[in-house]
Amino acid sequence: MFGGIINSISTFFAINFNIVQSMNTWMMGDFSSVLEGQYEMIYLTIPPLIATYFYANRFTAAGMGEDFAKNIGLNYQAVITIGMILISITVTVITVTAGAISFVGLVVPNIISLLYGDNTQKTLPLVALFGALLLLVCDTIGRIIIFPFEIPIGLTAGCLGGIIFLILLIRKR
Repeated sequence: MFGGIINSISTFFAINFNIVQSMNTWMMGDFSSVLEGQYEMIYLTIPPLIATYFYANRFTAAGMGEDFAKNIGLNYQAVITIGMILISITVTVITVTAGAISFVGLVVPNIISLLYGDNTQKTLPLVALFGALLLLVCDTIGRIIIFPFEIPIGLTAGCLGGIIFLILLIRKR
């Protein structure tokens, strides 16, 4: 419901400022708008990504619960706050650059966690690699299906990610 309210407000401003096409690209992730002079902001994600990797063990401990984190000497609230700030910066910059691409952040980490465990520092590079591979596959599919036109990567990632997520939910283990 909150997303619907934000969508309504942003649509209102998009119509008034004649930027409906740009807003639709942002709402549905698409790599076709990532051109020279428009992707350089992505470099702002490098410091938060490095910090995330160095804080990964603390995030793993905080993920085990507040009591566990406090028992091993972590300031639980500080770790959670730092994690949320790093994630917010990274996701914001990527969304502004390429648009919203759903299910990548849900499906890939869960599959990697099932295969390799919950050690964040060990699995973080794997999540990045397999997330990039999933986006590459989705982009290729989106370019092939109705060639010479292109289906936005947000749509193909949403469909493929939704199917994979349903399989993960239904699968008994």
